Amino acid sequence: MKNLNSVVIVGRINVGKSRLFNRLTEKQQAIVSEIPGTTRDRNTGIVWWRGKTFSLVDTGGVNIEQLKNSIQLLTEKQKDGQESIEVNIIRQTKIALKEAKLILFLVDGKEGMLPDDRKLALVLKKIKKPLLLVCNKIDNNRLVHQADEFYKLGLGQPIPVSASTGFGTGDLLDLIFKKVRGKAAQKEDEPTRVAIIGKPNVGKSSLINKITGEYRSIVSPIPQTTREPQDIVLTYKDEKIKFIDTAGIRKTARIKPQGLEDKAVTKGLSVARRSEIVLFVLDVSKPFQRQDKFLAGEILLTKSSLIVIFNKWDKIEIRHRKNFMTYFARIFPFLTWAPKIFVSAKTGEHINDLFDAVLKAKLARLSEIPKNSLNKFLKKTIARHRPQGDAGNKRPYLHGLSQTGTNPPTFELITGDKVGIKQNYIKFMENQLREKFDLYGCQVKINVAQKKR
Repeated sequence: MKNLNSVVIVGRINVGKSRLFNRLTEKQQAIVSEIPGTTRDRNTGIVWWRGKTFSLVDTGGVNIEQLKNSIQLLTEKQKDGQESIEVNIIRQTKIALKEAKLILFLVDGKEGMLPDDRKLALVLKKIKKPLLLVCNKIDNNRLVHQADEFYKLGLGQPIPVSASTGFGTGDLLDLIFKKVRGKAAQKEDEPTRVAIIGKPNVGKSSLINKITGEYRSIVSPIPQTTREPQDIVLTYKDEKIKFIDTAGIRKTARIKPQGLEDKAVTKGLSVARRSEIVLFVLDVSKPFQRQDKFLAGEILLTKSSLIVIFNKWDKIEIRHRKNFMTYFARIFPFLTWAPKIFVSAKTGEHINDLFDAVLKAKLARLSEIPKNSLNKFLKKTIARHRPQGDAGNKRPYLHGLSQTGTNPPTFELITGDKVGIKQNYIKFMENQLREKFDLYGCQVKINVAQKKR
C-alpha cells in the first residue's frame, strides 16, 4: 500500500530492533541474530492493527560517533569507489529518519542504560520528530521496573515491551496510532483476528476442528497438547475470520519458568492482546476453578471484545440450565455483560451462532455514535443515577460525553472540576453505553477529563 505513514525503529547495535520488527509485522522478514550488526539495509514492512495500518522500518545498529559525523561520512568512499558497510548503514538510517512520521527509540532493559544510549538520545532530540522511548527485553510485569532508569534520558516514559514474547506490544501499537494517523486497512487484506482462550482441556482444539471441519489441532485429554498458536483463516458471509487456537493457560504460579508451557502461555496471552475478539471457552460439565477466574481477569486486561463460549452445553440437562446461569453469575459477576454462546464442540451444536456472534462483535467495535445521541444518553443516565464524588467529596458535575475512538469504542467524559468520580459509576456508565448502543461484546472504555477553562 502506498503513502503509508512511516514509523522507524532506531537504536544502538543489538538491542532487538529486528526482533521487534518481526513481532510487529508478524513476519520473520528481518534476520534475527545475536551477532551485532546483522541488519545492514533498511527492512520495510506493513503493520496491521485494529483495522488500520502503517509502514514500519527496521534500521541497522547505529554507531553513534558515525551518526554524529554523518555529513562527512556520507561523502566518504573506499578506494574501490564503494561505500563502506558502516557508511551505508548511516546513509540508510538518515534516509529513514528523514521520511519518518514517528521514531521508536529502542533500548535494552536487560543490559541497562549504556553511554551509547545517552549519546543517541541527544542526537534524536535534535531531529525534533515525534518519538516513543521503547524498552525491550521486559518479558513480564515483574520486570517492568527495569525500564525506569531510561526515564533519565529525558524522552518521556519508557514503554516496556518484549519483542521475544510479545509482552506490551499491543499497548505500544495503541500508542503509535495516537502519534500517527494510520490508513484504514482494506477488508480483504486483514481478516478479523479471533483468539480462542481457555484453561487446559476445555475443548478449544475440538472447537476449532469443528469450526474448520478438519483435524487441524491435536485433540487429546492430556493438558497442554497445543503449544504453538494454530491459525486458520476462513470466510463466513463474505467476511474473512482468522481463528487462533492457543495453548491452555494456567495460573503462572503453577508453571515452570522458561519451560515449554511457560513459553506457550506467554504466546497465548500475547495472541489475546493482539486479537480483536477473544472467545473465552469454559467447560460447563465441570465446576469452574480459580484458573478460569484468573484467565477471565487476564482477558479483561486486553482491549479485545469478549464472547463467552459454554462448551459441552449438551451435558447440562434443560431443567438445570437456569440454575447453571445463576451459578455462572455468582462466580463471574464481572462478566455478566458479555455475550454467551452455548455450543457442543463434539456435536457441532450452535456452531453457526458462534460465527454470527463474531461478525456482530466486529461491527460493534467499529461503531461511531453521533455527538447528539451521546449528549441525550448522558442526560438520561444522570437523571436515572447521579454520580457520587470519590473519597466523600461533593458530587461532580458532568459537562459532556464524546467518542474519541473505535476498535474498541472509547469515550471521554468531561467533568467540571477536579472532583473524582467513583470507579463503580464509570463501570455503570460503560454498561449503560454497551446496552443502549448495542456495543456487542465490546470492552467499552471511558476516560475522564476536566473541562478546559
